[in-house]
Amino acid sequence: MSDFQPLILIYNHEIDIIEEPSDLENLLYGMSEIQQKDVVLLDKTENYKTLNNVPLPALSSSELATLVKHYLAKEGQCCLAKIDHLTPAQAFDLLAIN
Repeated sequence: MSDFQPLILIYNHEIDIIEEPSDLENLLYGMSEIQQKDVVLLDKTENYKTLNNVPLPALSSSELATLVKHYLAKEGQCCLAKIDHLTPAQAFDLLAIN
């Protein structure tokens, strides 16, 4: 059994959900090393970091909310207008990442 914890991947002003190590490998496939340096990972303990585990400053609650709303809208969710600030825990809950 894997001890992998879900992540939110942030890149190019968008997010994606990483639920398994293979998800991360698939999303990084085809990205150059330069592009990979711009990838930000958010874990469930509210830590922002690079792919090399270097800590990064946290996004503001409004920046995170904008990314989550954009992702959910692409997934066909509605009624997102009232979301303007999110904590990382709330983002994981809205994205239903276990």
